[in-house]
Amino acid sequence: MTKIAKLIVDFLALSDQARPGYRESLGRGLPRLEAEYRLKTIFESPADIPELVLELYCQVDGTLRDVADQKVMDFIPGYRLIHIDELEEEFQKFMAILGPSRHHNFPFLANYSSDFVCIESEPENRENKIGGFLHDDPQFELMHSSAEDFLTTVIAFYRENVYFLDADGFLDYDFDKQTLLGNRLNNGILYWQ
Repeated sequence: MTKIAKLIVDFLALSDQARPGYRESLGRGLPRLEAEYRLKTIFESPADIPELVLELYCQVDGTLRDVADQKVMDFIPGYRLIHIDELEEEFQKFMAILGPSRHHNFPFLANYSSDFVCIESEPENRENKIGGFLHDDPQFELMHSSAEDFLTTVIAFYRENVYFLDADGFLDYDFDKQTLLGNRLNNGILYWQ
């Protein structure tokens, strides 16, 4: 098991601990070859799909936009893991916002406003930066220097009680704690300041 795959397992376990049934709500994932084929078809990419995206869809299917139980919507507060069956449609929305110049960006999280968190995978740079695009300001905003940093950060958010369930049972976060811990774990990245 790769380090990214192990971090995903840890993240899913912590998510499920906070919200029993969350892991099950995400589905079982796809066999590796099928996941790779579908992702390359969706993203129209002959290049390698980033390991984070591939490992996520090998382990889980994601969350449907209209999931019945909204308490299991969020992968991180405000964003769902795009369901594999909706990924092509969401990718088309993403491309309509950003244009073809962003063909090395792979969206994997989305919210209802069509804001996205994606992995930037330039062929010459294997770091796979994680960043956000807002529908009304389509500029890449760096959040994490790598997929590993992304997963390490969200795992820490669970372990340090940055993420918690609100009074209605929805995933929420402590803004001040998130800023401090996010800045410590992602030193120098403006998003966390």
